[in-house]
Amino acid sequence: MKKLFIATLLFIGIVSFAQDINQKPARDQKEKLTPEQRNEKHLKKLTSELSLDKKQQEQVKQLLAERSAKAEKFKNVEKDKTKPTDAEKAAFRKQMESEKAANDAKMKTILSADQYTKWTTLKKEHEGKGDHRGKRDMKSSQERDQEHLQKLTTELSLNADQQKKVSELLSDRSTKMEMLKKSRKDTGVPPTDAEKKAMKKQMEEDHKATDTKMKAILNADQYTKWTAIQKEHKDKMKDHKKDPKQ
Repeated sequence: MKKLFIATLLFIGIVSFAQDINQKPARDQKEKLTPEQRNEKHLKKLTSELSLDKKQQEQVKQLLAERSAKAEKFKNVEKDKTKPTDAEKAAFRKQMESEKAANDAKMKTILSADQYTKWTTLKKEHEGKGDHRGKRDMKSSQERDQEHLQKLTTELSLNADQQKKVSELLSDRSTKMEMLKKSRKDTGVPPTDAEKKAMKKQMEEDHKATDTKMKAILNADQYTKWTAIQKEHKDKMKDHKKDPKQ
């Protein structure tokens, strides 16, 4: 098994339930809190959100400590640079789901019915606001392309022929991106300013080429809608860069 990948996924899965419902991950990093300090902070937040009594606080505190200890253990696993297979990724995700299910069962025994309902609601809200990049990285490029295709099919009402052409276009783009990532990884050194400029120019050219191909695939109304979607996505990215907390 690929130890580094296991460590990363399980660390995320084990610790995520205990994180502050409205807390930004970068905040603890800036404060450089110890696991014990993070647990104490999470416990205070949960106590406030769920009105935990003394006994519940002790039980949740113990649960947080157990999960932190397990997380620290996985963090210290020796690194293995071998890339995991899709089957192994699926197994890791299944193990994470089992960990979350076990935690859910324990929390259900600690909390009252009303508290448990509120906790699950808050947890869902937190997951919705979580780090989507981390979730995305767990998926293969083929899975991401398929999701993108399904979204475009719904938003643009693509017919079967258009779906096939867009699927090929997404696949070509993903292949180029993977090659670019691999070439950067193989060098082992950060790109120079000149290389960054060249990569930016290449990406702009690829974007224009994709736009031209999409225009040839879509009808006039679909293309207008697609460009509007692209602009909206681009604006959101700009806003996120200005304020990463959004």
